[in-house]
Amino acid sequence: MKRFLHFLLIGLAAPALLTGCATHKLKTQTALQKVQQKRLQGKLTKNDLAEINRSWNLFITYKPDSLQDHWQSPNETIKLRTGDCEDISIAKMLDPALRKSFPADQLRLSYVHTPQGEPHMVLIIGKGDDSMVLDNLFDEITTLAESGYQPVYQLDATGRVYQNDIWLESHPKFKKFEMILSGL
Repeated sequence: MKRFLHFLLIGLAAPALLTGCATHKLKTQTALQKVQQKRLQGKLTKNDLAEINRSWNLFITYKPDSLQDHWQSPNETIKLRTGDCEDISIAKMLDPALRKSFPADQLRLSYVHTPQGEPHMVLIIGKGDDSMVLDNLFDEITTLAESGYQPVYQLDATGRVYQNDIWLESHPKFKKFEMILSGL
């Protein structure tokens, strides 16, 4: 876990360090320092969540899977610095700050349909229409209701499957996600 945290901290700082703009470096580092302090306290505001979301969105370049759907571990995503919406959402879900701040059943990978009917995966924190959406398409944090997304199913940080916020106890586990969780 310490190794993952080390990579994560490097990864969150990397976008600012690589940009070359001194003003951006200072603003990003200051914001990241504030988020780091909140992480230690285990309390994150909506602005902190937006900074975490923005940092991941800057650090990981969207790249769709080729022929086969592959769910990367956070370590793979950090190493490659690329991933599709599942990979980016998994990395966000397993971010140590989020795991420390929210119960495992409140952190959910959510397979959704966009307002245009496209399949997509996001990280949702909480339950119901007021839950917060961390999305690789947008840096801002919105509620599920504001996003216009229609959830199909959700996976929490322990691998449990939900539909409409109801735990589907008899639903089989998602092997791809179970493998990632067991590798941590």
